[in-house]
Amino acid sequence: MVFWGKLFSFVKRNERSFRAQMIENKLDKRTLILETTLDLLSEFGFHGTPISLIAQRAGVGAGTIYRYFPNKEELINELFKEIKRKIISAMLNNYREEGTFKERFKHLWKNMVYYYIEHPRDFQFIEQHRYAPYMSNLTREESFMILSPIMMFFIESKRAKAMKDLPLYTIIALLYGPIVSLLKQHIDNNQNLSDDRIEQAAEACWDAVRYKKE
Repeated sequence: MVFWGKLFSFVKRNERSFRAQMIENKLDKRTLILETTLDLLSEFGFHGTPISLIAQRAGVGAGTIYRYFPNKEELINELFKEIKRKIISAMLNNYREEGTFKERFKHLWKNMVYYYIEHPRDFQFIEQHRYAPYMSNLTREESFMILSPIMMFFIESKRAKAMKDLPLYTIIALLYGPIVSLLKQHIDNNQNLSDDRIEQAAEACWDAVRYKKE
């Protein structure tokens, strides 16, 4: 009886840590699957990356993958959203609302550029898959919601007449297009994207959308 009493007390004391470890292991395995999928997609593309190959490279059973993702398309959609979350987190790193609209814009814009420079596979994945037919409308809607802090900044800037009163998608096109071009030159053509070039591009992008009194 003494033994079972001590065992029960031990289990109760460590129950939370047991649960936390189980959750952590589960998250780690999910992260492993997502990161392995990103590696393989970068190497072999969508059609060359079956679930069996992901399982083999990740060192897990195919059944384990299907416990997290019902099919490969859902896995790709979840990877897309996960990368979007990482991007928004990087953009908001050290972000201060006390700055001017121009300062805040340049901080957000440059943080995205630096994130993509440090994570070229993420950039290539987003560019290759964001318009793919297997990318669901729900994923597109959720991705837009993930980026809502940026959208709110644009809306705030327009209301304050710091930014042109353009539709949000037009603003995004004007600001994201140059990032894509710069990153492709940096990654594909080995063109060094220096701090000075990034600063110049940020200034030019702000000039394209800032409100100008006639």
